[in-house]
Amino acid sequence: MEVHYPTIDEPATPEYVLAVLRDMHRQQCQFDPEADSSAVLSMDTTVEEWRDACGLVRWRQLAHAYNEMWQLNCSDAEWRQVLEPAHRKRLAGVCALIAGRAIRRVIRPSQLLGNSCLSAGAFLTIRSILNDAGAPANEIAPSTPLAPYTRSYVEAFLGPISRLAPGALPLVRIRAPVYDTAMLGAGLALICSMVGAIIGSPVLAIFGVVLFAFCYGLTWFAARSLRPASVEFGELRTFRDLAIVIVDGKST
Repeated sequence: MEVHYPTIDEPATPEYVLAVLRDMHRQQCQFDPEADSSAVLSMDTTVEEWRDACGLVRWRQLAHAYNEMWQLNCSDAEWRQVLEPAHRKRLAGVCALIAGRAIRRVIRPSQLLGNSCLSAGAFLTIRSILNDAGAPANEIAPSTPLAPYTRSYVEAFLGPISRLAPGALPLVRIRAPVYDTAMLGAGLALICSMVGAIIGSPVLAIFGVVLFAFCYGLTWFAARSLRPASVEFGELRTFRDLAIVIVDGKST
């Protein structure tokens, strides 16, 4: 069964790009302790403030990552012009650069029983995105539970699916026991190191350093190699729920 369902491609606007960046930050704050939930991104936000709020990498790595994410071919020189110096450049320039080259995928309504149905088009679009991500899309129906797919393809849900309607998905809840335990262990390791230094106990201080190194390595491994135990978006349970939320353009 054919699962590819093309969208309507429209030129992106700076306002749309900003909405995507704000939504990425909104969701990131739910699972990344380095993200600053108090930050509010706007066109006037400096690149430095944006990078601090989202824990972003240096400008060249960021440029390459965003070229891939938005399917752009902007040169390093073009990116540097809008990213550096970070304390002076603003998101308005970043959004304008991306919008000048990027497209916005707009859901194409599906014909259902002779009528144009946008929610059916949203379902088919979501299924097509998951198929591109490697999911067994032939098995997905509107009543199919989301849980196995959100757990295995969380990048697709937080990426191209969320960009269909920035801000529409409810806040993500990611349960990753190994990662969480490692983060807790890293915190305890720092306490051990500080206490050891204060009371003059080299053994305790060294233990803290070793424990921190182990826990840090475990967080890295868990984040990159282990699937989360569960990934949920609010009360959404089926692909029908998800399609309706995307069409409505607001979380439930």
